[in-house]
Amino acid sequence: MRLSCGQAKKLALLDRGESLPRSQLSKQLINPLQEAGVLQLEKSGASYVIRGVPGKLARFVAQKWGIQDLIRYANTEPENRSRELMADIAGDSKALPNRPFDGIFIRPFDNCFLGDQPLKSSPPGTAILVTKGELPRLRIDCACLIAIENSECLWHFEKVLKFFPELMNKDYALVLRWHWGAAWRLWVKSWQGELLYFPDYDPAGLKIFATEVLPLHPNAELLIPRNIDRLLERLGSRELYLRQEKYLTELKSHNNLAPLCQSLKASRKALEQERLLSETDV
Repeated sequence: MRLSCGQAKKLALLDRGESLPRSQLSKQLINPLQEAGVLQLEKSGASYVIRGVPGKLARFVAQKWGIQDLIRYANTEPENRSRELMADIAGDSKALPNRPFDGIFIRPFDNCFLGDQPLKSSPPGTAILVTKGELPRLRIDCACLIAIENSECLWHFEKVLKFFPELMNKDYALVLRWHWGAAWRLWVKSWQGELLYFPDYDPAGLKIFATEVLPLHPNAELLIPRNIDRLLERLGSRELYLRQEKYLTELKSHNNLAPLCQSLKASRKALEQERLLSETDV
């Protein structure tokens, strides 16, 4: 049995001598703690509460589960976990899920730097991982940043350029939107240039733009193929649209999304951005 953060938080409270309703912990967890004498059961009205023995409970947790620092373990979050941290406080780098690639994947074109070191142009099929710790040193020396929803379109963005002639004379860098952790969201808020978002052309994709992108950068704009209506008709999926149609009602207040919402409603189809990669008819 591996302790979750939620369980560890309750055990940390008990280790301070505080009490909890017995129902707050499972029998699978209570039984070994009682057998070790680090947990006491007390009558409270018509029910029972459990109370830990300060100090002893934490030592037992360290002995049984290898968690050397119960409080630090309980307070870790996906944003601040690493294999190194888990190995240090739990003796197991895999004790809790962590993010080995916590940061952003970016495709620079001789216009990005880490400190004074240039990030050279990233050829098709590649990208550069800028880890969370290095984000403060990232500098993008171009006017436009294009955030892309799905990885295949990041690796092979050149294949969809024909749908966006307005980018021909722009100097831009590409970044994968998944996953934008707290550090990256803070970085996006500080970005002073133009932010374009290359979405999935479906209700869920527009909802992501409205809820995940615009709050960070209110002037962000959608990157929309000039022939989106024809593309929806030829390549779109009716089933995908029907599964997500409910999201359109949540987007009524976003005036800048209205034209694309109308296109989706008119065709009653939706289009994932990867479909553009193999499309030859512009």
